[in-house]
This record gives sequence, C-alpha cells and structure tokens, in this order.
Amino acid sequence: MNKFRMKKMIAGLFLGVALTVGMSAPTANAFAAAAGGWAKITLKNGKTVEGEIVREVDGVVWIKITSGKYDETRMFTPSEMKSIDRDAAPTTASEPEKASEATKAEDKAPTTSTEAIPAPASSESAPQPRKPGVPRAAVITLGEGGDRDMVGLYLMAKPLHDAIPLLKQEDVDIVVFRVNSGGGALLEIQKLSDVIYNEYRKNFRTVAWIDWAISAAAMTSHAVEEIYFTPEGAYGACTGWSGDLVAVKDRELEQILFQMEKISTRGNHPFEIMRAMQIMEPLSATVSPQGDVSFYQDATSGDILLNPKDRVLTFTSQTASKIRFSLGTASTLDELAKAMRLPEVEWVGVKKPGYLWPICKAEQMQMDFREKTARDDQQFTEYVQTLNAALQMASGMDDDRRARLAGKARECMNRIMSAVNNNPNLAIFKFGILPDKFREEWADPTEKKIRELTKKK
Repeated sequence: MNKFRMKKMIAGLFLGVALTVGMSAPTANAFAAAAGGWAKITLKNGKTVEGEIVREVDGVVWIKITSGKYDETRMFTPSEMKSIDRDAAPTTASEPEKASEATKAEDKAPTTSTEAIPAPASSESAPQPRKPGVPRAAVITLGEGGDRDMVGLYLMAKPLHDAIPLLKQEDVDIVVFRVNSGGGALLEIQKLSDVIYNEYRKNFRTVAWIDWAISAAAMTSHAVEEIYFTPEGAYGACTGWSGDLVAVKDRELEQILFQMEKISTRGNHPFEIMRAMQIMEPLSATVSPQGDVSFYQDATSGDILLNPKDRVLTFTSQTASKIRFSLGTASTLDELAKAMRLPEVEWVGVKKPGYLWPICKAEQMQMDFREKTARDDQQFTEYVQTLNAALQMASGMDDDRRARLAGKARECMNRIMSAVNNNPNLAIFKFGILPDKFREEWADPTEKKIRELTKKK
C-alpha cells in the first residue's frame, strides 16, 4: 500500500470539521432579486457590458455575464455607470445562446446554485436512439482520487440529486458508481445514503464499482446492494475521528454504529461487516456449499478469519469476493458487464482520452462540480480577505470612493455566495456555519454592511 493511500486511510473519517477563516460578518442575499431582462450598460470609462439583469437595489445593478464556460454575476454602482439601455438587443446572437446553454443543466435539475454547471457541448444533442432490448448504462464517479476525493467536499449528495434528470434525459437504465475516495466528513454520509437509496435505487439498477472506498466512502457505498471491485480495490477502515485524530467513543460512537447498522440494512449487508470496519472487533465467516455466508463476531467460529481483534476490517477484492460481499472483480467496462451478466449493454456518453468509460451528462456535472469546488476552495481566502479589506478601507472615505469599495466588496461577496450555492458545505469548512444558517449568520449581516456603504453621507 503506498504512503498516500495509507495516509488517507488513517485520516479517512473525521467529525466536526470547521476550517474557519477569520472574517467580520459581511454580506447578504445577493441573489434573491427580481430579474429585469436584457440590458446594455455603458460605463463612465467608456466600456460597455451587456447581459441579463438579475437584481436592482437603490440604483445598484447586478448583471449576469457569460464568461467562458460559466456565467458570472457582476455588480455596478451608479457612480460607475454612464447609462443603461434596457431595451438593447444582444450584440451577437451567440451571447444569449451561451447563457441558455449554460443554464440547461440547472433548468433540468432542481438546484439552488446561481452558477449553472453545464454538460459538455457534444453531449447536449438529443439522446442516442437506444437499441431494442439493450440496457443503457452510465458511469458516475464518486471522487477522483488525489486531492478531489473528500466526502463532504468533492463527493456530495447535492450534485448526485441534481444529476438524476440528466440520466433520465439520456434514457439510462443502469447507474454504476465508480468509487475512488479516501474518506471525509461524517456529516454527508446520511445525505448520500438517502439520495442513493431513495432516489437512485428507485429509478435505476444501481451498482458500486469499488476502486478505493475508505472510511466515509465505504459508509456511503454501503447503501448499494450490488457491489463489484477492481482487482486492486479496497473497502473499509471506517473509524471515526475528531480533533487531532482522536477516535470517537462513548455516545458518539454508539450513534454512528447505529446509523451504519440501519444503512447496512438498506444495502442488504450483514451489520457485522460494517461494525468490524468501525471498531476493533474480530470477525470470521463460513461459506456453505450452497453459497450461504454466516458471520461470527469472533476470530474462531468461522472457517475464514476476516478480521482479528486488534484492528478494523478492510476488504480487498479477494476477501470481498470470497465471502460474497463483492459480486465480481473487473478492471474494464467489458469485464464489469460480464460480471453483471449483461450479454449486451450500451454505455452512455462521450468518449474522451484518458477515461475508461464514456462521459455522460451526469458525470460531466460531477466533474464540473468538483472543478468549481477546487477553484473556489483555492481562492476562498482571497475572496474573504479582499471583502474585509474593502469594508475596512471604506470607512471615512467620500461617497464615490465608498461606492467603489462597496462594489469591490459586493463582487467578492457574490463569489463567496456562488461558491456556497454550488457547494453548501463550504459554509461549514470555511466559516464553521451550518449551510441552513449561512444566510442568517453571515450573508444577511454582510449585505447590511455593504448596503450602508452606498448611503450618501
């Protein structure tokens, strides 16, 4: 086992994570506003900007501008604008089309994000006609490995939920979750389990294809009944940690054990397996000639020793197959289809270099979600520092300078709001605030501070 994977296993599941960034409470609901149609703004510096007006307050205008793959909402104060033409037609026909394409995924999937996550242009065409009697399958990755595999940050229930309409649009029958994650935050496990069990398993034949499912990733995958491994696959090591890698205990531990016993029932997996993955408890098993498996919570009653008393359980592909936890081992799609007993299957999506499977619209949504999260995560401190600096410098300045600094603060706030709308858990990791309290505890007070800067003295 390489050092990187060992490190991920040790730190796999953590509790109470709140990587707070010190900042004064600044900003508010920059997006709860009435839209005002298309407009062209001429700035005092001679430049022009056009796009869809999404909000107006006291002469301040927020306008959505298409920039590359994404839409960006920018704010302009009265001191920056020379004129605004509300009846202007788009300069080129391509601009509204771009905006429309950028919001297709948002229109088709319920989401609170203000920044649409687009599917690739080549997959925006009508679904391929299906072959009679041939099931259509799609691969969705749960984690990319490396630095984009953390449960609760890069692997979340929200983008999985948002992807379901895209899967239905492409007439998908089977969803294969390719799991590659070293763990993450406990807070997301129940949400992921709910979306997998209540939504995916009721709409699709749902399969987990395990490459690296450690800690929270294994606990997430446990809601799936039909599990396959790659030859190097690993699954388990689900000890909960808090603080400086202190294992949870007492009441917290009992709560997590009970939670995973219920999730084990969802996946139709014996509760003894996940329990031995969570605590140092021995486990052995016996496989009958008929293929039935009996588990024993000791090291001697079963014919196969799965876990000694002084460690937590982690399955390899060989062990998982031996006790029927894994239904087969596959390194390619063809091998997976054979293990799934599919004489013929149509894999949905666009073939791209470097990928073992076609990229369907739902998978592209997960990739774009992770890409935006990584970009926001990297730039978040800059957003916060610039916002606070603008608020602090504005104090005591004249009206025009205050208005300009308010505009800079608003721009940073919009980026923060966009980041949190895309990934609500950033509210926890960056501010130590629960997502459903973020507007009340951070956004509204910040909005009030910025609004005060635009008032003339």
